[in-house]
Amino acid sequence: MIKFNGVDLQDVVPVKIEDISVPPIDVSPVANQRVGIGQDFVRMTGGKRTITITFALLNDDKDERFEQLEAIKEWASPWEEHALVLPMFPGKHFDCRCVKCPDPSYRQWWESKLKLVFETFENPYITSDEEITTNCGTPLVIGGTAPPMVRIERRLIVRESNQTYYCNGRSMFFSAIPAGRLVIDLNKQTAAISGTSIMQYFGKTSKFIEPVNGDMTITGNGQVVYRERWV
Repeated sequence: MIKFNGVDLQDVVPVKIEDISVPPIDVSPVANQRVGIGQDFVRMTGGKRTITITFALLNDDKDERFEQLEAIKEWASPWEEHALVLPMFPGKHFDCRCVKCPDPSYRQWWESKLKLVFETFENPYITSDEEITTNCGTPLVIGGTAPPMVRIERRLIVRESNQTYYCNGRSMFFSAIPAGRLVIDLNKQTAAISGTSIMQYFGKTSKFIEPVNGDMTITGNGQVVYRERWV
């Protein structure tokens, strides 16, 4: 089963999957050059992950094969980000875009080992399909091996003042929160009401709560919504 945007590839075109390659996230070290010989290590930075699906068509008719390839291209929705589900990661998915569709030879139309290439961008981790929602103040034990995706949501009927959220030594203070649907994205470090930023109300000495694996108890008003992730 290979699904993209909720649609199984086998439901579009019957293909033979020859290989699925899921390498680790590209990482790069950041270091400062010393005056003399050597460098001082600063940190590791993570980039994208490239997923390659190699397959063969089961049809021996040249014209029908090219029609099937067009259907696969449409299924892959080039440049649009969707969830990619692979059989070796049950209950999990990758948020990615198709960056390369098969480029078959018209002369050697019978060729196999055609490739679809997907890349992750904002979220290079393996992500849980299950999104868990609980009330603020509830002790959480978040699994996974990568920082989870965490946001705070709340529906305000009227404008409120002096609202604080706290967890693990970090507090987020808002001098005011207008009425509407509040979403505080802890990963992107943004706060908005119905899509409009309210960061002008964010306290100058406040620090965004850091999403971490293990114990988290976020106090305040609203609900905590999170997904676990793996490297």
